[in-house]
Amino acid sequence: MKTRQNDVVAEYLREVDQRLAGLPVLQRRELLNDLAAHIAAEQSERNLGSEGEVIEVLERLGSPEVVAAAAHEEAGTRFTPPVGPNRSRFWLIFGIVGGVVLVLFLCAFFAFFASSGSSVEGPAAPAVTAPAPSAS
Repeated sequence: MKTRQNDVVAEYLREVDQRLAGLPVLQRRELLNDLAAHIAAEQSERNLGSEGEVIEVLERLGSPEVVAAAAHEEAGTRFTPPVGPNRSRFWLIFGIVGGVVLVLFLCAFFAFFASSGSSVEGPAAPAVTAPAPSAS
């Protein structure tokens, strides 16, 4: 049971660390050590016996994004959330599907007007007549 609790804590701290990119190394280490000490103190004081109870402690601390954003704000640096492979894959698929739908729509649009027999024409041009020959 303790191993699973430790895995959850290690994963949480790893995610926080990833989001602290851009902060000085010593500041990152200090924050991660403080978080680890706080979590360990909660585990021992409350005698947490399940993974769910550890997760509850982590939720109270805030998501890794929230913790990192607060650290960046305090340091005066800019926090940019990482884009994971799932997000970038989503946008790639979204772009491809959107492009295909657009092409199909345009093909259907032009096919409709081509088959309906109507044509789009501008205003009729005035008839041009040749000048009559002059009698001299």
